[in-house]
Amino acid sequence: MLFKTVIGILLVAAVILFLLYVFPMCTMHPLATGKIEGTDIIAINSRINNLFFIPVGAPTSPGRDWIVIDAGSTVGTVKREMERMSIDGNRVKGVFLTHTDYDHVASLVLFPNAVIYMSEQEKQMIDGSTYRQFLKKNKLPKLCDSNKIVYLSEQKMIEVITTEVDEPHGQHKGSLCSHKVRMIQVSGHTKGSAMYVVDEKYLFTGDTFKIADGRILVHPYTMDRKQAKETIHRVQDQLKKYEKVFTAHYGLIENDIHL
Repeated sequence: MLFKTVIGILLVAAVILFLLYVFPMCTMHPLATGKIEGTDIIAINSRINNLFFIPVGAPTSPGRDWIVIDAGSTVGTVKREMERMSIDGNRVKGVFLTHTDYDHVASLVLFPNAVIYMSEQEKQMIDGSTYRQFLKKNKLPKLCDSNKIVYLSEQKMIEVITTEVDEPHGQHKGSLCSHKVRMIQVSGHTKGSAMYVVDEKYLFTGDTFKIADGRILVHPYTMDRKQAKETIHRVQDQLKKYEKVFTAHYGLIENDIHL
């Protein structure tokens, strides 16, 4: 009798864990790896989510410079897909993290020369002062250089500029291209979750919300659901302002989303 009771409890616990942690991942549908139509942005599929590579400057041999939104969940997959798209991780100049959950930071090790940007409020998630969930804290991969982290305040504008070098003389020939990246604070999913606006054209939402049946809802694994709902109410009308809106786990927001 006791044995059957224990088995029953374990089965119920397994079902609950599946519904809470596994099933939400089954409903995610990130973009396939490839160039986004009508842009120079390249999406890299990292199984359950996307990284977005934005070129900085004109193509040069043997590659070009990049900034990246988020850093993916699976290092091996990201590395393979980058190679397939001829992206050199050493040429990544900046990584803009929407937050510091593992599935958004795992592949930072592939970008050794990048400056890491995140919300100032997200610092508490990686410095040990705030738990992500019971007995669990966020952290960056071990090889990440903490001296390369820049903490951004609300609406802070970062301009990323690439200059071409005159190889024989080692001199900069002038600015070829720049991008302006603005951070919007969207706390809820984590304490310091952020969205990024690039060139006032493209919005990258991270895990601010999820898309289900054409509706915008609270994202799975959210720390503060009440705050997340308030954030969604505050930002959802802004989505119409941008040419394209990129989510981390649910692809592009299309025109039939109910705002």
